[in-house]
Amino acid sequence: MARILSLISLQILQCLKNDDKKPISRWGYYERVNLREGPAMKLVFVNIMHELYQLDSTATISQPPVPLAVLNAVTPKTIGTALVDEQTDKVQFDGDVFAFTLATQFAGKVYRYADDLRAAGKKVILGGIHVTVCPEESMRHADAIVTGEAETIWPTVCEDLLTGKLKERYTGSPTPSLRMVPVDYRFFGDRLYQTPASLFATRGCNHRCSFCVSSRYMGPLRTKPLDVLEREIDQLQDLYPKAFLQFTDDNLLADRDYGAEVLALLRRKKRRFVTMVTLDQFCDDALMQEMASSGCLGVAVGVESVDDDNCLSVDKLHNVGQPFPEAVHQANEKGIQVCALLMVGLPHDTPERLARTQRYLEKVPCSLYDLRILRIYPGSRLYDRMLSRGNVNDAWWLGNELVSTNHFLPGHLGVHFKHSHFSPMQLQYSTLTLIRELDRMNRMAVAHVLRVGRRGGALKFAAMILSARSLTVKQARTLLDRVEQAMAANDGECS
Repeated sequence: MARILSLISLQILQCLKNDDKKPISRWGYYERVNLREGPAMKLVFVNIMHELYQLDSTATISQPPVPLAVLNAVTPKTIGTALVDEQTDKVQFDGDVFAFTLATQFAGKVYRYADDLRAAGKKVILGGIHVTVCPEESMRHADAIVTGEAETIWPTVCEDLLTGKLKERYTGSPTPSLRMVPVDYRFFGDRLYQTPASLFATRGCNHRCSFCVSSRYMGPLRTKPLDVLEREIDQLQDLYPKAFLQFTDDNLLADRDYGAEVLALLRRKKRRFVTMVTLDQFCDDALMQEMASSGCLGVAVGVESVDDDNCLSVDKLHNVGQPFPEAVHQANEKGIQVCALLMVGLPHDTPERLARTQRYLEKVPCSLYDLRILRIYPGSRLYDRMLSRGNVNDAWWLGNELVSTNHFLPGHLGVHFKHSHFSPMQLQYSTLTLIRELDRMNRMAVAHVLRVGRRGGALKFAAMILSARSLTVKQARTLLDRVEQAMAANDGECS
């Protein structure tokens, strides 16, 4: 039964991909994205992040790299622009200057591309969160780096490019709300993203979780002017009339007054949407009712751990004492699908606790569970603390792997730190076991997701959830077998 429903879900998802995408043009490979006539040079924006989509809840969800479209909008017209996005494109390089956005988990891969391009006489500019926290390291692989938010400084970078006066380092600053301009989604051409209508209404976050980097380095919480947001929503309606909106904000509803205005705008526009919420927001029944009334299809909830001491250990104070199971039932009654985001490997995790967590969550009817092993990012307070104690592998992102299973597991299941109660392979084994059990495609789980979808008038979205869940479980089983083999080869590390 589950297998049949899963196949039906995949077929519906394929129809979604074909029906929701309104063709824009049939440009050539690079020129399909806004290559202006007679440019002085060709600047190619590059997004390297394909590995992100191997196993977690985004396994069937690709989305446009919107921040690159923001930079494209402030690039002078004398520079021709194009995009290479590893999610949808074969990575090939044809241009004069290459601007990479850099996330920590892909740093080594991007550096290799950058070194090869520079050896071939091309110019390379690196930016993004990893460059911001590791500027000296990044400078060794670039002609120029941009730290912080690049939007306000980017026209200066481009002018220096054109005049041959490119500096080694540029320091961006948080973009004020009044300087935010609408994203032009035509930048992405006819690429077939599975969630093409991705946007953000806020920047920054008002929380300071110790594992988070962006809240520490990327500026305070700011809100996009509602008229700018409305213009983006209108364009997305024209380009992708059947696609739901996917808000990628770290904390869309952090400013409750602004959040209420956004929800009112969505009601007026009659647009369905999904977003991330914090656990305290999710447990606010009045807020969730307002979201349901505004067209919310689903939420991803930052649960992290069902144990309060684990949440306290990473300064996730707003999660403590929240009635998560009850909130899931209430959201489901409103027709909202729930994806629970959980971390494994937090300081107080033990094999016994994870077994208890599994039993606890098996009774909570989430539509999808997204589990990943705690990642210790450079620039976070957690990284600084663990590095000072010798408990994290310094510069793990450069490929200095001490754990053999890290080579074949997706990055979010890599282990680069010492845990008091698990060896690295034990932690990976436990996480994959939780994924396999919590996302199991049994009759009851499938029926529940479809029931919530029917209640919310969103069966196609329910099919998308089931497809992601089916693929996640299938891959988890395959990887679990490989981890077991590796553990056996390492003298039975499962003991």
